[in-house]
This record gives sequence, C-alpha cells and structure tokens, in this order.
Amino acid sequence: MSAHTIESLLARHGLELARHLRRMVRDDEAAQDLLQDTLLRAHRALGRLGPGANARAWLYRIATNAALNHLRGRARERRALDRHAREHDVAHWPQLDGRDEERARLWQRLARLPERQRIALTLRLVDELDYDQIAARMGGTAEAARANVYQATKRLKLEVR
Repeated sequence: MSAHTIESLLARHGLELARHLRRMVRDDEAAQDLLQDTLLRAHRALGRLGPGANARAWLYRIATNAALNHLRGRARERRALDRHAREHDVAHWPQLDGRDEERARLWQRLARLPERQRIALTLRLVDELDYDQIAARMGGTAEAARANVYQATKRLKLEVR
C-alpha cells in the first residue's frame, strides 16, 4: 500500500473524519491538526491494514484515539491551570492589612468566576501573558482568550459596584 492509498482514503472519508473530530473536540483548529495526525498515523500503519479490511472503520478508530488523547491532554492542562489559579487564593496569604483585604475580596470574587474566565484572567493579570500566550496555554484562540478576560473583568466590575 502506498501514499496513493492514503490520498484515496482521504478523498473518500476526509470530510466525514473532519466532522467527527470537530464534534469530539469542539475546536476547528484542533480538529484540523488531529485530521493531519490521523492521516500520518494511518500512513505509518498502512501495512497493518489487511486486504478486505474496513478502511473507514480503521480510520475512525485512529481518529477517535487521537481525539481522546487530545481531550485527555487538555483536561490535564485545565487541571494544572486551575491549580495555578488557586495558588493565588487568599487562604495562602499572610495577615492582611486594609488594602490587602480589598485585594483578597477581589480574588474571592475571581474564584467564583466560570473556569475559563477565571483561568484566562489569572494568566493575564498574574503571569502577565498576552492573548496569544493565554490561547496557547488554554487550547483556544487569542480572540477567545480576549473574550474570556473581557467577560471576567466585566463581571468583576459589576460585582464591585
């Protein structure tokens, strides 16, 4: 079997595999990366595909495994980012004077934000990352990072008023 076989499989099943991956990971860029990864894996394993085997099912299995690995990796990253955000929790702070108490209340409000907003805002304020860097850490786009920071800031401003 050859690269021509992979091209043929891509022509027949590429669009449906892309849709399958998109449904699984809910991220267009990640789905495209995973489709390429699937095709590379299929190319490497082409010799193990026996004659008369169901190539479509075989490709779906490769794509599904790639997506599941990706999702597990993102879950690990989210847990790590969440731990990082909690490191700045007020429980770890020493005795607080008046201004620090104000900051502590702000961090408590921050802790109640939705996960993605909380993490994005923490990365922006504490780590001083730009939106591209936040996106890379969170597995999204710079626009999504900017929107999460904006929404978090907006919510916090409403609570403070």
